[in-house]
Amino acid sequence: MKIGFIMSHPVFAPTNGVVSQAYTWKKGLEELGNEVVLVNMWDKNDWSSFDFLHFFGFSVYMADFIKVLYHVNPNIALSPILDPDYSITNLKIRSYWGNRKLNLMNPFYALRQIKPFIKWVFVRSEYELEYMTKGFGFEREKCPIVPLSYGIDLPNKTIDKELFCLHISLLCDERKNVKRLIEASKKYKFKLILGGKLRNEQEKRMLESWMKGNEYVEYHGFLSLDEMKDLYSRARVFALPSIVEGVGIVALEAAVYGCDIVVTEKGGPHEYYKDMALNVNPYSVDDIGMTVTRYMNGFTHQPELQQFTIKNYSLVAIAQRILDVYVSEYPKV
Repeated sequence: MKIGFIMSHPVFAPTNGVVSQAYTWKKGLEELGNEVVLVNMWDKNDWSSFDFLHFFGFSVYMADFIKVLYHVNPNIALSPILDPDYSITNLKIRSYWGNRKLNLMNPFYALRQIKPFIKWVFVRSEYELEYMTKGFGFEREKCPIVPLSYGIDLPNKTIDKELFCLHISLLCDERKNVKRLIEASKKYKFKLILGGKLRNEQEKRMLESWMKGNEYVEYHGFLSLDEMKDLYSRARVFALPSIVEGVGIVALEAAVYGCDIVVTEKGGPHEYYKDMALNVNPYSVDDIGMTVTRYMNGFTHQPELQQFTIKNYSLVAIAQRILDVYVSEYPKV
């Protein structure tokens, strides 16, 4: 099968989750013998030569393009990668606010307009499914749940866990809630190692102010893949207490390396662990601190969580689920 992957908007952050999802799925599909093309919009593409065209993210530009593309190749899939920090009602209002004749457009309105032209909408969780069906009005049957896979190599040896909590993200992104995690480490006296990108001097000063006077926290900078694997191997706990999160692939990778997982109750991440992770209220420093400390004091879901994650979220397992959707017969287009 020949599949075209298309980005719907520009990419700025070096750790962009949309890009990560697309590259991981590309690798998995290719391991099953398929051809996956990262479509270059500067090229003269033969759109009819693709068995499927799969868009990642959504934008006004994407909507206009899909309306034309549909008449050349109707096999169009979308991964909206929606990480909302607002209500379904809010989303529904946004998706109705617009008028093509008056050129009043926004990405949510544009996505609603192209519902008839999209064959499949790939969602990563029940949480995202609810937004797509109740917010945009997509039929449930058109929205298969296909979780993300881990894209990291499996550990080749077992290392004794050390008593520290790990967190990796765009650290000063408000959504990641790192300030409260740092406050929890100080209040509950657990070692916290942070890794990730700081995008400018302002963020550097911000992180320094959060860490000031806290002897329990260390910042290790932007991490290479080998550095990430080393920390995953040694960390007792990985914490992802985001204000809202779509999946949190770093937490999934940490589970593969034997970390216990503390994850936000907001959004879709907690669906991935089948009651083998502890959920927290991201607005509560005490909830975050007590939950991390519980794992630090000996409670664990490992190795069952590691075994479950490796089995259910491998590249090949998820790639096969993607292919199964592509070739299935419903809905008729």
